[in-house]
Amino acid sequence: PDLMHYKYKKLRAMEGTGTGDGSRGRIGIPFGLNMYENLPFWYEFFTRLNFNVVLSPESSRKLYLKGQHTIPSDTVCYPAKLLHGHVEALVEAGVDAIWYPCMSYNNDEGIGDNHFNCPVVAYYPELLAANVPALKETRFLDPYVGLWRHKDFKKRAVRMMQEEFGIPRQETERAVAAAYSAYDAYVQDVRQTGMAYIEYARAHEKNIVVLCGRPYHIDPEINHGINDLITSFGFVVVTEDALSYLEDYAPRKVLNQWTFQSRMYNAARYVCTQPDMQVVQLVSFGCGTDAITTDEMRSILEEGGKLYTQLKIDDINNLGAVKIRIRSLMAAMDARKVRPSAQDGAAS
Repeated sequence: PDLMHYKYKKLRAMEGTGTGDGSRGRIGIPFGLNMYENLPFWYEFFTRLNFNVVLSPESSRKLYLKGQHTIPSDTVCYPAKLLHGHVEALVEAGVDAIWYPCMSYNNDEGIGDNHFNCPVVAYYPELLAANVPALKETRFLDPYVGLWRHKDFKKRAVRMMQEEFGIPRQETERAVAAAYSAYDAYVQDVRQTGMAYIEYARAHEKNIVVLCGRPYHIDPEINHGINDLITSFGFVVVTEDALSYLEDYAPRKVLNQWTFQSRMYNAARYVCTQPDMQVVQLVSFGCGTDAITTDEMRSILEEGGKLYTQLKIDDINNLGAVKIRIRSLMAAMDARKVRPSAQDGAAS
């Protein structure tokens, strides 16, 4: 069982007309960054409004190279760089419009001091609009929206859909309600599936690795198959969003204002209470906020008597060093199992 693989397949299946008939045309959605978080919402919203949702192709090295000439800075993380190829592919697909809104805030899960998206995730649509000439060939819709304020978003959505597509108010309001329900159902499905995988691991006496990262780290091009490598060593893989709700809010040494980081902190705290779980944190090279989270994650885990393993990844897909780190984790886990019995023997 591998929750990263499960989530990726479930999200990639969200394409087509869904509950609608596609009569309002084809709307493209780039499959990257926070769309791994919000796609269930937008897919339901637009299919209810009778759009045919077209996802950009699966990420690949070839797709990255397609948009590489429009990347203004190599200092940004690889998941963001991939977006340039995603939007160019949607333009080539001839969609009627591309939807990629700016989102300063994520949904408020009540587990942090605030619930921001990081600046790259929040505002990358504006950077794309300014740097990808091909977007002038289509309607690129990148409004500022906030899903966490349900009533405000409904008002804004009604106004946007009326202005852009002439959609009546009542129709948009129904689509908004359905979209929130679809997002909640997706969140619950991830949590329930995670619990089922944990039960499987315990029934088969397997250790569990909680892969802590961002929603987009489930992308095989971004994680380079690290989850497959971990399961090949006999671990069951779950993700931080399947566990974070099991711990309440707790203050940290730093300002805990990012949703994705809050989930990792809570998941790490929960792992400290479970003898058969260990954390592996995925960090995309160039992530500024993870300069803070890595220290916090290490502190939480080591204070809870757990091991801390960090894997820093970028566009290089050689997993030799990763194999060494995973084997080292396994050896350390085995050593911790042996040590108490050895001490007991010495005492006797």
